[in-house]
Amino acid sequence: MRTIELPVTNEWTPELLEGLPPDYRYEVSEGRLTLSARAMRPWQADGIARVCRLLRAQGRLAYHNQGVVVGPGEIGCCDVGVFHGPPKDAAYHPARAFELVVDAVSPAPARYAAGRIPEYWRVDEIDGDTVIYQHRLVRDEYVESRVVLLSALEAESV
Repeated sequence: MRTIELPVTNEWTPELLEGLPPDYRYEVSEGRLTLSARAMRPWQADGIARVCRLLRAQGRLAYHNQGVVVGPGEIGCCDVGVFHGPPKDAAYHPARAFELVVDAVSPAPARYAAGRIPEYWRVDEIDGDTVIYQHRLVRDEYVESRVVLLSALEAESV
């Protein structure tokens, strides 16, 4: 078992999170730190890699495992983040820097909606096919705009 030494703090910041061991995924919700393993199921890892390649092939600035600073006490981590412009060399970025975030099997994108990120995609699996649930920000919440097989998105980009 591995022990992680955590700094004593009243507020988690992107700088503190960047100083923690990179073996885990760190998020802050309501000021509380949570960590989880980076491990994914093979279909999730494959789907996320394919989505990132697809977005890059479209000329978008897409990167794996990006930290999203929504506001004080709210720091998330998306599986793929697409930036409006070239990102700074940091692990955590303000929500306004993103045009799209993508997560595998994320139950609630409310955190990203609160950060006013214009688009959100959820990657899931149905009967062995990778499915993308595309959402657009309408007022203060995401509205599903399209459900499409990842293979169909890839075919559209050829």
